[in-house]
Amino acid sequence: METTAPLLELHHVAKRFGGIQALSGIDFDVRPGEVHALVGENGAGKSTMMKILAGVIPDYEGEMVWRGRPLRLRNPRHALDLGIAMIHQELSVMPELTVAENIFLGRQPLTGGVVDWRRMFREAEAILTELGFGHVNVREPLERYPLGVHQLAEIARALTSGAELIIMDEPTSALSPMETRHLLELTRNLARAGKAVVYISHFLEEVTWVADRVTVLRDGRKIATLEAGTTDKQELVRLMLGKEAAFFEESYVGGRAAADRHQNEAALVVEGLTRPRRFEDVSFTLRAGEILGLYGLIGSGHFELGEAIYGLQRPSSGRILLAGRPLGAGPRRAIDRGVAYVPPSRRTGLFLKKPIYQNVSLPWLARISGFVPRAPREIRVTDEVIRRVGVRPPDPEKEVVFLSGGNQQKVAIARWLVEPPKVFVVSEPTRGMDVGAKEEVMKILRELSQAGVGVLLISSEPETVLAASERILVMAKGRIVREFAGETVTKEQLLHAAAGELAAAR
Repeated sequence: METTAPLLELHHVAKRFGGIQALSGIDFDVRPGEVHALVGENGAGKSTMMKILAGVIPDYEGEMVWRGRPLRLRNPRHALDLGIAMIHQELSVMPELTVAENIFLGRQPLTGGVVDWRRMFREAEAILTELGFGHVNVREPLERYPLGVHQLAEIARALTSGAELIIMDEPTSALSPMETRHLLELTRNLARAGKAVVYISHFLEEVTWVADRVTVLRDGRKIATLEAGTTDKQELVRLMLGKEAAFFEESYVGGRAAADRHQNEAALVVEGLTRPRRFEDVSFTLRAGEILGLYGLIGSGHFELGEAIYGLQRPSSGRILLAGRPLGAGPRRAIDRGVAYVPPSRRTGLFLKKPIYQNVSLPWLARISGFVPRAPREIRVTDEVIRRVGVRPPDPEKEVVFLSGGNQQKVAIARWLVEPPKVFVVSEPTRGMDVGAKEEVMKILRELSQAGVGVLLISSEPETVLAASERILVMAKGRIVREFAGETVTKEQLLHAAAGELAAAR
């Protein structure tokens, strides 16, 4: 890539939140025609830095330079007007509106002061076709589609804004392998067309493929900026963590030997469970003390199956047995019987603008403090569990919205450790996390299984199920199509089982 003048630069940027130094002396730049990736552990400062670039955080030390001139962004609208668009990891879509309306939210094409619906639908179809999502009906409400389509709508909104700098924060975390491939190719095409892209991802194989340069952050400081073609995943992990990561070597590079704890008693039995257009005739047994991986591509029905076990969806046939007895209907019944559940999206599982302790104590209010909430008791209980899972900072009164994505996920897990469950159903436990935060979450799940809890780990990330699962089920089109037990399993095998030749194309 030819050296060109930077489009945007940061000089000695620092940001403090109370007593926490989120960024310290950051120098960074991105050039037209370049994909500059940013990697680091959760809490390394990536999100803070991106919010400064996108105008979300206007108050910081240091200097931003745009097209060679000093600039202080006032807000996200100011950034967008200048040509800086950000695709957020936590989606800002409006599910009740159509797919097209979400793509053009706030800037619908007008003719004579009236929304030009034909043009909006036509342009929405064109961008989704380019993204490899031509089958999506842009006239349908977004809520009728799975999370992957929600994320594509957010991506399409940024791509159609005409921005010169596009910031992508974990853009593929809810996408299937084929969808990911389309997005990565589109990202390279944007760079070839002269756009500047800042790309944040915990999928390091994506980073090394799509990026021209990679900057590594650790503890709020810039560790290095490297040419992507001269580095590899192992070096990036060493720079991110300061040490080798066993988790990385096991789940990203090699395979994993799947065990089969057939001697343990059944914690959960699912028999012939069916919900039309979601999943069909699903049967399996989860043993006490086992981590059972349930892998599938987006839309395979595995997330909906997790919701059904917890009582959020009502099956049309089949049954769920907990310790040999029918589970019953509804989340309250599931909680009372010892079933815990973490949904695939943190936004639906947490009250982001509430303090940590109110999120943790919510399912247990009657047991912790009676029917009248008593904050000191809730805080005391919360303090114990968030320290156990390593929430940083361990402040029960801090609002969840100010935590990094990885620490938000730890809060979602900590909620269910107040009274340890018999069965823990957890969907996408490491979505949007770096390898260090993933290892911390996996350690928690392993500790639960060692204590006799049956863990059903549901994910569309092969690395996640490979990292912890002792046995793996693969779902496709609403059915279980493969089981791996007592054998070595690789990422490629999982992808082939879930999508056949489509997976091999990645």
